[in-house]
Amino acid sequence: MGPNIQGIPFRLGVDRVTNVIQSGMPGGMPAFAGQLDAVQIQQVVGYLLTLTRKDEGKVTGDAAAGKRVYDSSRCADCHTISGQGGDSGPELTTVGQSRGPGYLRNTILYPGTDLPQAKVFLESGGQLEFLFVRVTTKDGRTVDGTRVAEDSFHIVLEDGQGKFHSFRKDQLRQLEKAPGQSTMPSMKGKLSDTQVNDLVAYLASLKGNP
Repeated sequence: MGPNIQGIPFRLGVDRVTNVIQSGMPGGMPAFAGQLDAVQIQQVVGYLLTLTRKDEGKVTGDAAAGKRVYDSSRCADCHTISGQGGDSGPELTTVGQSRGPGYLRNTILYPGTDLPQAKVFLESGGQLEFLFVRVTTKDGRTVDGTRVAEDSFHIVLEDGQGKFHSFRKDQLRQLEKAPGQSTMPSMKGKLSDTQVNDLVAYLASLKGNP
């Protein structure tokens, strides 16, 4: 009964899709503002952003210029390439082998929307890597970070400054897991289209070659 929504955030823009979910459309889709809170709506938008083939898109930028964008944007504070850089984000040494240009562009502009699946230490089964989590302790302290480890009784987060925080779940007032959010900042509006294209070209070139 409804339209094909595959790729719709890329055609209409994230803000417009968010508004449609909140407000609905006359004579068709109902408004969900009273049924979903703001976080849940963003999670729906994040899911919609994954409904595209990861290898869609093509390289149109300049990889050498993209390396300069990578350096000036301080991506190495969180990411490692060939043993150099931080470790709070995914390693990028061979990202060009496993991720296509469309996926790379999506992650640069909308980080956290299509997280890889992997086993998280202490917790069995396939789980989202780099999952954004917010915890609030019973004494009112709030910590945001990326989940590093979790079991039935504990959770460990790494915050945006690379510091680790361990919590017992019975000492928490609230534990919020938010797929679609990330400690990685979005480059949307911070980089020009040319800079994004160049950064995608540089990342696509990273195939672990000496």
